[in-house]
Amino acid sequence: MSAAQPPRQPKAKPSEDLIYTELYNSILERQLPPETKLGENLLAEHYGVSRTIIRQVLQRLAHDRLVKLEPNRGAFVASLSLEEAGQIYEAWRLIEAAIVRDVTQTITRKQIAALKKLVAEERQACEKQDIPRLTRLSAQFHMQLADLCRNKFLTKFLKELVPQTALAFFYEVRSMPICTKDEHGEILDAISSGDETAAVAAAMRHLDGIEKALNARSSIRKPLGLIDLLNTRIPSIS
Repeated sequence: MSAAQPPRQPKAKPSEDLIYTELYNSILERQLPPETKLGENLLAEHYGVSRTIIRQVLQRLAHDRLVKLEPNRGAFVASLSLEEAGQIYEAWRLIEAAIVRDVTQTITRKQIAALKKLVAEERQACEKQDIPRLTRLSAQFHMQLADLCRNKFLTKFLKELVPQTALAFFYEVRSMPICTKDEHGEILDAISSGDETAAVAAAMRHLDGIEKALNARSSIRKPLGLIDLLNTRIPSIS
């Protein structure tokens, strides 16, 4: 007789932090479009946790301005008007210019190498047409650059702004300049050479190009249900 198989251990329930990260990344990657309803019951069943945990996650995302909580209607992925999106990019340009000037003066070889690795990963995502990963890496480039800035208030402001650009869902990500030109590489090359003026100019061209891709009439995808949307991406939770 064969030995009895040990009983399977029940799958551990994801923590609040893991669910928060999963939903945060889903919004950042534009896998959950603006105005998607985030039903507490559906999310609780999907992740196998209580509604209390889901409610806490949604409160955190609302604090990040990525989710809006409406009385008697529930939670929805937040959205931006075209005008609001333009205001975010205007603020981003001001902050990015200051960050790039500072980082150009202080960046080390090790930090340059880490950013080059990130840019190489972006190119791979472009070649594979892995748009969600590309979107996340593109945002990560700017936030990683901000982490190198000595002025931590600038770092904080930029890290609050960048995720909100995911709510400006008015353009097809495949047409973004990041996939047609190596713009992050150009910014990094100028920073590496110590050319502050060229680095800022490259960063401004990059942000100008992304903003010009905004189109209030573009249609990104046919609407899907919340769980279908979550199931179309590789989850952060195994």
